[in-house]
Amino acid sequence: MIVMTTLMVQANVGMAQVCDPMKLVAPCISFITSNTPPAPDSECCNVLHVQNGCLCGYVKNPAYAPILQMPGTKTVAQACSIKIPDPNTCT
Repeated sequence: MIVMTTLMVQANVGMAQVCDPMKLVAPCISFITSNTPPAPDSECCNVLHVQNGCLCGYVKNPAYAPILQMPGTKTVAQACSIKIPDPNTCT
């Protein structure tokens, strides 16, 4: 039983979301600043989907919120079928 518990804890730790805003900004910033939609299968959209669970933290962070409030961010989010959360309703 101890072995099973240890394996389950290790599996959950391995699956934990790693929030790294630079991994999101790097492939998406050119689309955001040019207000140009990326292709749905682009690296930008792929990273956005991986980082989707981190978006509430990003919109509440004063360092990243201005980027997520740019008009191009809405264009990118729509192209990638992602919703940028409202910082007032994030938990």
